[in-house]
Amino acid sequence: MIRSGLFIGLLSLVLSGCGTQLGDEPSRRVVQGTVIYEEAPITDGLIRFTPLGEQGGPASSAYIKNGTFIIDHKGGVPLGKHRVQVEAYRPVDKKVEDSPMDDGPSTEQYLPDEWNSASTLEIQIEAGQEPHKHEFNLKK
Repeated sequence: MIRSGLFIGLLSLVLSGCGTQLGDEPSRRVVQGTVIYEEAPITDGLIRFTPLGEQGGPASSAYIKNGTFIIDHKGGVPLGKHRVQVEAYRPVDKKVEDSPMDDGPSTEQYLPDEWNSASTLEIQIEAGQEPHKHEFNLKK
């Protein structure tokens, strides 16, 4: 009897997700914008929004193509304050001999750390029906 009660208790925890329910998803807003570095649009890159503060939550990201991005997956970026990280890629000449395993041109991430791994760039996402639009104008 005790074993079946323990089993049912554990099963209910697993099925309930240990307190995480579908209704626990954070409120979100679509975010779109442009990313410019040294007065030129980033043609190929990635932008990431990581929630700050006690609430935490999932990070959101999107590819930057021709200077623009949009994050609309699952309704967009969770509301609140976020750290923003940007990566930008450009092709580089290969230094090693091409091989049969070659999958195309090599690239390098060329933005300084202050815009990605050591970024202090922050943004506040407020509730709203329309997409939150923002231009990130990055400089050395």
